[in-house]
Amino acid sequence: MRPAARLAAVLLLLAPAPTIAAAPAAAEPSAQITHYGRYETERTGQRVKKPKTASGEVSPVRRRRLVKQTTTIFGQLDRSFGIELDLRGFPPGPVNLTIRTLHPPLTNPKSHRTLAASEYDWEVVGRRGVYFGFTFDYRWELAEGIWVQQIWYKGKLLAQKKFKIVIPLN
Repeated sequence: MRPAARLAAVLLLLAPAPTIAAAPAAAEPSAQITHYGRYETERTGQRVKKPKTASGEVSPVRRRRLVKQTTTIFGQLDRSFGIELDLRGFPPGPVNLTIRTLHPPLTNPKSHRTLAASEYDWEVVGRRGVYFGFTFDYRWELAEGIWVQQIWYKGKLLAQKKFKIVIPLN
């Protein structure tokens, strides 16, 4: 073999192998809180049984309007607070999220159960401006302290927001 051909063969052996571009990794599901605070809500009128919540049910919201972006909420009957978020990296179609609210111990006078966390699963179709909140429907739900709303997906915490609930004296 000629020296030039030998050198070309050695260089060919030393050259890096061509790389095959890897497909981009699928984005991990995530959520970003876009708005939070006190809301005015219009409910559907339907009540859905959710036994892991303090009241034993949730009321779907048809419309909502952010009244004030704040983490301090005055606890009053019919007052709502919550979060709006955008979801990213989820597979197409409906997604089942777990909504967990950590709160001071609440005792439901009908069931006599006391819970410090309320939790339910909820199917979500949209990906932008998804709202989850809490409305003080009953006097026994008015509890001063730190409340934390959390959004979970397949055992992974995606988002959480802490609120300080203050009960006015009057």
